[in-house]
Formats: sequence, C-alpha cells, structure tokens
Amino acid sequence: MKLDFAFVCDYAEAAVKINALGIGFDTIYAPQLPARHPHFSLVVQLRASVAEAGQKDIEVHLIDEDGKKVVPAIKGQFGLPAAKGATESTGRFVVEFGNVEFPRYGSYSVHVIVQGMEMVALPFRVAMPPSGPK
Repeated sequence: MKLDFAFVCDYAEAAVKINALGIGFDTIYAPQLPARHPHFSLVVQLRASVAEAGQKDIEVHLIDEDGKKVVPAIKGQFGLPAAKGATESTGRFVVEFGNVEFPRYGSYSVHVIVQGMEMVALPFRVAMPPSGPK
C-alpha cells in the first residue's frame, strides 16, 4: 500500500472523484488566541495491490509542535476495495475537522496512520495575520 496524495483544504468530499476547495493551505491566520477554526478537511488517497485490498484500521492525529493532541485521535476503518480486472485499486477518504481550538501560535500537523504505519504527516501553522502595507 502506498500514498498517492494527501492534503488539507477548506472543504472536500470524496465520491467517484474528490472535490476540494482551498487545497493545500499551510497557514491558519488568527488575530487572537485561543483561535477557533470553523472548518477544514483532510483528504487522503491510497493505492493498494490486489493482495493488500480489504478493511484497514486508520487513525488521524492532530498534534501541536510538542506532540500534544489538539483533538482526540480519530479512529476507524477504511475499505480498500479489490479492483476487478486490475492489479491495483485506489481508496480515498476525507476527514472533517470542525471548530478546532488552537491554544497558541506555532506549528501543528495532521498524521495519518494506516494499519499501524504512518503514511503521511502534513504540517501547517497558526500565525498572526500579516500586517498590511504602511
């Protein structure tokens, strides 16, 4: 099994295709702390051989730069279907985050673990908004 791609964005849905808005942001600007971000999505697409197809345990962790959990770990199962007439299949999922409170400015990351193996870590930061031209 391998990772095709993963990103955070403003909104996403996964069906036959992935539809996403605000793809790949790396900064959440917050004028004050604690900062409450109303919504963002994690998008992941995995590719598996026929031998690897089936249900997989997944975990998603949102942590700060000290490794502390920002929200409780999201755990579940994800199905990688066996492709008919092909040697590989793809599976995709979207995880929605709502009203996440970030207690301080700094670095954060979303980690995706499948079957106990970290597939990707996506860093971003929470920062003061840039000041405009003077």
